[in-house]
Amino acid sequence: MCLDFVNTIDLTGTPKERDLLADYSAFIDWSLARGTMSPAAGEKLRLLAHARPSDAANVLADALALRSAIRQLAETAQANGDLSPLLPLINTYLAYLTFPPRLLQKIRGSGETTYDLPGQNLAEPLWPVLWTLSTLLVSDDLSRLGTCHAQDCRAIFIDHTNNRSRIWCASDLCGNRERVRRAYRARQVKGTSPKNR
Repeated sequence: MCLDFVNTIDLTGTPKERDLLADYSAFIDWSLARGTMSPAAGEKLRLLAHARPSDAANVLADALALRSAIRQLAETAQANGDLSPLLPLINTYLAYLTFPPRLLQKIRGSGETTYDLPGQNLAEPLWPVLWTLSTLLVSDDLSRLGTCHAQDCRAIFIDHTNNRSRIWCASDLCGNRERVRRAYRARQVKGTSPKNR
């Protein structure tokens, strides 16, 4: 989940870059779509944000700073770098957590669950991100992080292949686009070779 949070910047570093967390309401939308809170909690937080816009803006600023820090952590881990300089900032965020997560059933009779967030603290959308981040940082998955090799994507993912050969965030999306792009490039090169002139 914390990696999905990092990937809320679409087409990073390209002219088409799009931030999916443009405002606090978009942060709530993402949380609901990702299933980290109930619609009731989301609605309470929207009302709270409407009543306290400046506080909501500050929470969003914190969220974006955390997102940047998680990307830096992921990239440092992939390079087998030293994570210790980044941990004080992460620990600062973790200090805001007030209780361990409780779960509730999303829809009666379904097997899906979500976090039981009360909808009383504007920082609540950050909590599931932090819970999953702390779990990632102490797990073996930290050594399996990868970055998508597609030309216009820098999505972070966990590579669970046996030989750690995964190069795209999604084979059916970025993988297909890259295969088409490479095939087109190969046809262009073939078409301009001396034999074809």
